[in-house]
Amino acid sequence: MIVFSLPSPLRRVVGAAIVVVLIGALIVIHNLSSSSNGFARHSQAAQLPAQNVLSSPLAKNFGVVPKLIHQSWTSTDLPAKFEVWSRTCREQNPDWQWVLWTDEDNLNLVKKYFPWFLEYYEKLPGEIYRADLVRNMYMYLYGGMYADLDLECLRPANELFKSHNVTTVPYSSSYDGSYHSSSKAQDERKAFFGRMGTDDNFDHSIPNAWMASTPGHPFFLLSLEGVIEKLKEGDPAKIKAEALTGPIALRERINLYRDKYRDSDELDQRLSNSPMAGVFGPQDRMKHAVEVLPFWNVYPFSWNLDGNAFKGICSVNSPGYDRERCKLVVAVDHWGSYFITYWSHTWSAKGHNSNNLKNIQGGGAR
Repeated sequence: MIVFSLPSPLRRVVGAAIVVVLIGALIVIHNLSSSSNGFARHSQAAQLPAQNVLSSPLAKNFGVVPKLIHQSWTSTDLPAKFEVWSRTCREQNPDWQWVLWTDEDNLNLVKKYFPWFLEYYEKLPGEIYRADLVRNMYMYLYGGMYADLDLECLRPANELFKSHNVTTVPYSSSYDGSYHSSSKAQDERKAFFGRMGTDDNFDHSIPNAWMASTPGHPFFLLSLEGVIEKLKEGDPAKIKAEALTGPIALRERINLYRDKYRDSDELDQRLSNSPMAGVFGPQDRMKHAVEVLPFWNVYPFSWNLDGNAFKGICSVNSPGYDRERCKLVVAVDHWGSYFITYWSHTWSAKGHNSNNLKNIQGGGAR
């Protein structure tokens, strides 16, 4: 065996170099381990207080999606897993802004922009009804992207909208006139929803857990009209949230839109005679469309019968829930999924489902 002996000064230099390399490697490992999906913790969407959004001007550009993520909870204190999942959306979209609406913020929004709807808002029999309904108002007034708190963001949303020929712009650019485009594609308002599972006839197959839109899309006023119609028909306490303000109601309105309003100006004409007529500037003859994305884009795991094979590891309410294993088994990478929802079902008709909420409070990193 041949042993090389280095001079003492050189040994010190080499030793110091090795220490520097090791320290550098440890820093890299630490940075990766303290981040989610490879993003450093500081690289995430900046929070925009709801009060700031309420006081900002409304959109002037109606053919772009503002980079604004809307989420909602009873207060600003998020349960552990909700904070983890919410953070993935902020980290996957670091050039966006994030607003967390509370129940109080939602009421202030209705009072400011939808005072004609306030009596119906207050008639709703529980907070889940209001939380379901008000996300339509976020989309109509501001556009951007709404996500339930049990939804994990897997890829940047900019890529999704680009694939549908829709430009995403900083939130302020949607209202301050700083964004200009000569593209005719920007002359169309678009609203996006996702399909869950493979059974198109399932009445929950278009959940309202995720939605995105350009500002001023008339579809969302169609959703509000549907709530008024049903409230006038009978006792709201006898109507389940899913059918009045939730996914069943959303699917009904999308079907109505496709059957009656997709290729006509009738919806805008009705809008011109509604209490919302003066909220935005003229949008005459500006096309509008509703896109329902395939299941693998938004809801690769279904809580319906067609998702039974995955419930044991993908439903956060299951004892065997495992976030990372779920994504492997569902093959989100193979499908190129942008989101996945773990269906916490934390709401009941009158408030929170306390049993389900226990699964959200602890073990947030899982």
